[in-house]
This record gives sequence, structure tokens and C-alpha cells, in this order.
Amino acid sequence: MPLIDLHSHSTASDGTLTPAALVAAAAQAGVTHLGLTDHDSMDGIAEAQSAAAELGITLVPGVELSTEHDGIISDILGYFADPAQPELARLFAATRLERVERAQRMVDALIDLGADIDLPRVAALATGGLITRPHVAQALVEAGFVGDRAEAFRRFIGQGRPAYVARVKLSPEEACRILRAAGGVPVLAHPVPPRRAFADPKGLLQLLPRLAAAGLGGLECHYPGYAARTIRWLEVLAGHNGLIPTGGSDYHGPWRPQSLLGAVRTVPADTVDRLQAARVMQA
Repeated sequence: MPLIDLHSHSTASDGTLTPAALVAAAAQAGVTHLGLTDHDSMDGIAEAQSAAAELGITLVPGVELSTEHDGIISDILGYFADPAQPELARLFAATRLERVERAQRMVDALIDLGADIDLPRVAALATGGLITRPHVAQALVEAGFVGDRAEAFRRFIGQGRPAYVARVKLSPEEACRILRAAGGVPVLAHPVPPRRAFADPKGLLQLLPRLAAAGLGGLECHYPGYAARTIRWLEVLAGHNGLIPTGGSDYHGPWRPQSLLGAVRTVPADTVDRLQAARVMQA
């Protein structure tokens, strides 16, 4: 039986492993199909594909786009999109610039709070990838301002904290449209919070038909912390809206032990085939 993990991150965004090291870790964990879904970037795909070919596992190219509508934040995964497609390429370029500006604003706020950090060090921690909040958190750890990344988020850069800066986000419908235009299959990521059954079910029931009409092709039904009844409920919603049930660990690195590679072992065996078929049908 295949072990499918379609949600992971590398140093191309906020993961701690390089794309090649991520693939090697996935292979060691027994993963047969790995989706690399860095935030707002597909820069790690080529390296990951090369490593996957050497190790005999299937690399599913992907990306994760942050969206917001009426104050509700949703992430849209996109599989098999072409990063060279002009509109998607422009989005990636604009996002990279916006993330630098956001990081500078967070650094400025943290300096005002007494942290001895600067943007060049934060950028160096990103090692050429997108600058993200975990890089700011690591800079705070290095400066001795916090004990670990979790404390950095909890006290300073998590949502609602004094140095938090919101990102400019697309609407989920726009994300679906852009991914479809680039030949991708959009999937709504982690639709309910882990360990909370059916959080805001009315909101999700209203959202899915709207996104399906905008091109949504799948729903992430299998995710760390989801109880069996939550998975069953999400799979029913996926079927009702003509969506492919998907899943993955949302792996960022060993610093997040709650989401280890291959830990979600319930992703249906035909998931990747169904995503590929949806892409072919679209083409």
C-alpha cells in the first residue's frame, strides 16, 4: 500500500529541511508519494524531484497560498501548477517582495520591544527562500530574547501579539482561479482546527460550494489531530461537493513533532491518481 503525504514544507519557505533532505526524510519514513507545498513558492520543486527520482519515490509538485475572506483565513494547496505561467509567476514575485516588507515591520516592532535583531540576519536564516515568521522566531531565539520558537509566536509574533503583522492575502476564489489557470488542482487545506470536531460547520458548509464553483478540486480530509469522525464528516462533504479527499502531515521540520512525515496514514491510495486525472480533464 502506498503511504501518501501531500502536505510538506522545505527551506524554500518555512520548513527546516532543504528540498533534497526533506525527500530523504520522507523516504526514510516510508512515504511513497510526497507533496512539496511550500508557502507561495515552488522554488524547491526541481531539487526535490531530482532527489525523489534517485530514491524511488513520487514527488507531487505543489504550493500553498494564503487567502482570506470576511476575516476567515484559509489556505489553498495547489498541485501540478506550472510556476512559469505568467500570472502565477507574478504572484510569486509580488509575494516575495511583500514578505520582505512584512519582515521589516515585524523586526522594527520587535526592536521597539527590546529585541536585538535585524533584517539581514532574518534574511540569512531564510537561506535564499521566502522570509517567513519562523525565521523571525529563530532570530529571536539566537538573540536570547525568547527560549524557543514556540515562545516567540506565543508572546510576540503570533496573531494578535504585539509584533504580529498581517499578510496581504488573496480571496480563496482568486487563489483557485490562479491555480486553475496555471494548470493546477486547488485543494482547501486543514478545513477545521485539529482536535476540535466540526469547528464552525456552518461556515464550511457555506464555503465549499462557493469554492467548488470557483474551481476547487479537493478537500484536505486527513490531517494531524483529526479524529476518525471528523475525517468521515469531511469525506462526506468532499463527496457532496465533487471534491477529491486528500491529506498530509503539514510537515515543517522536527521542531513540530505533532506533524511528522508520513504520520497521517489514512490518505486514500488513489488520491494522487485522482488529482492527476483532474488535471488531465481540465487540460
